[in-house]
Amino acid sequence: MSDAPELPLLQRSRSLADQAYQAIREGIATGTFASGERVTERGLAARLNVSPTPVREALRRLEQDGLIERVSARELRVVEHSPESLHELLLTGAALRALEARFATLKLDEAALDRMASIVDALGSARVRTVAEYLRLAREFDQEIERAAGNATLRGLIQSVGFMGQERRARSIESMRLHPDVAARRIQGHRDILEALRSRDPDAVERTFRRHAVAGVDLLLAGADEAATGHEEGRITA
Repeated sequence: MSDAPELPLLQRSRSLADQAYQAIREGIATGTFASGERVTERGLAARLNVSPTPVREALRRLEQDGLIERVSARELRVVEHSPESLHELLLTGAALRALEARFATLKLDEAALDRMASIVDALGSARVRTVAEYLRLAREFDQEIERAAGNATLRGLIQSVGFMGQERRARSIESMRLHPDVAARRIQGHRDILEALRSRDPDAVERTFRRHAVAGVDLLLAGADEAATGHEEGRITA
């Protein structure tokens, strides 16, 4: 029996290639696959309990994303990103998300803004007790912007560089609990974005969202301890 970590079983009612792509991508993001690890179509197909065909298509997409590179006709490996290149990728994602927020500025109606205000209030309340709930609410806030922007091409670019997994995001939320000042700044960042959106000023929205997103990148990469120190040194501004 293989000692390799388990991958999620795929649902036959959905595109197997899409599911394989998401499963392998998430595995790369969360560390199930280590940087430089060699993989094969047949090995991944066995772990996902599917034929090699959808895995082949998934790997082709992951090669295009720059997450997988081909070593030989049958073997591939997870691309090794240096700390610098990973930081650059995540900063690129932050800039693209800020642009998406800019596009959403004049499209968000008052009902959507009110929903986002309720989400921010919930994030800042004592009612949010679990990491999963915090992540869900933060995702709902972002989804309002994504839906309003309605730019599929831009969303695809964001997804291509935003491969940091939920596991690491969850760890950053857990660490925030030890640093209430960092958590308070993250909540205030959401409030600042909402205020900019209500002003209907695309420049202010893009600038405010980018500041918040870049601070989130620093938190993801450095952890709350270094994030708190970085704030004191002027590196984190959200």
